[in-house]
Amino acid sequence: WQRGGRKTTGCSGKGVARGRSQLQLGSLLVGGPVVYRMSYVPRGRGGRSGGGFRGGGRGARGGRGASWTSVGPQTGGRGASHNAKVNLLATLTGHTKTVSSLACSLKRQQLFSGSADGSIRIWGWPDGNFGQQGALETGLPVNSLMVEDDWLVAGIGQTGQPNIIRIWNMESNATQDLPGHDGPVYVIVQGNGMLFSAGHDAGIRCWKMDPATMQFGLVGVLQGHTAAVQNVQVAGTTLYSCARDNTIKVWDLSTGQGVTSVTTVHTEFMMGLRLYDVYLFSAGLDGKVVVYDTTKNLQHVFTHTVTNRDRAPSPVTAVEIATDSAGKALLIVSCSDNAIKLWEVPNFERRGILLGHTQPCRALCPGPGNSIFSAGMDQSIKVWEFE
Repeated sequence: WQRGGRKTTGCSGKGVARGRSQLQLGSLLVGGPVVYRMSYVPRGRGGRSGGGFRGGGRGARGGRGASWTSVGPQTGGRGASHNAKVNLLATLTGHTKTVSSLACSLKRQQLFSGSADGSIRIWGWPDGNFGQQGALETGLPVNSLMVEDDWLVAGIGQTGQPNIIRIWNMESNATQDLPGHDGPVYVIVQGNGMLFSAGHDAGIRCWKMDPATMQFGLVGVLQGHTAAVQNVQVAGTTLYSCARDNTIKVWDLSTGQGVTSVTTVHTEFMMGLRLYDVYLFSAGLDGKVVVYDTTKNLQHVFTHTVTNRDRAPSPVTAVEIATDSAGKALLIVSCSDNAIKLWEVPNFERRGILLGHTQPCRALCPGPGNSIFSAGMDQSIKVWEFE
């Protein structure tokens, strides 16, 4: 195990909050600087720098002054008034079952994909040319991934069986398995000096590395949800979790106690949770994207319904926040109709639809510059880049 490490923009390719040290995994896991989940764009600060596959793209603009009370969401209507210009750069194939998770390392210039086929495939883009660089055979379905610096973390196992968290140090080739979860692990994130994993068993397990042994150990379990935890986000000392009991809970990581619990307006399972500025987004199989104000105990701001071409609600299977080439934040959702739909936030102006997958996406992940990866049930990974 290696401590320390170089600065990096992290597993999902988005910028950490300025004003604090950028993430170093070794110090993170032994109680180092507080970091933000990579999908969080701090208020009034820059996001990711440029430097995509072709070197383009500007940094994200901050969100100071953003408000849904001054500009409401757009509803109905076909087409976008300002369609995002997005190019499909590549389609990556090789998995033989659903691709359930993605994680991108800008430092290593690699994409990691986890699949129900029991493998993690490693992709690179030297000189802008995509190709597979290796694979890790797990023998069991890979349900979640996180990569940071030289560390890769995966949730591995099947429904109805004990699952493990497996950690690789990609420089030293050391590994460690963390048992304890009963059933699939749907999400792995890090923050506030700890690693968090959650899934089918409804508990959020908190792990920390012992600097003396350089081994991870369980330091606690956040209990309160009554059904599978689908997603977790961390911002400073606050953790947000959404579960299939249709609740979102807020936890104070300094005390390990729950702070707020909100029963959402979702009528089907929530599939994703993301932070932008002071707002929290939840998205679910009922086609709803719900926005909450994190400064007001998750007060409901508004609900936007994603629709298909027949104007019926379109179940959301994954959600992410990225930036276009102008530095504008975009909410990106994949739907059961195989389409990926884009809105600018915070005004919810429609920005377009990405077509190409033949089955629903299960994972979205920002890449270098102004790019995004998508993957899903058609066993393929697609690489998109904003002009």
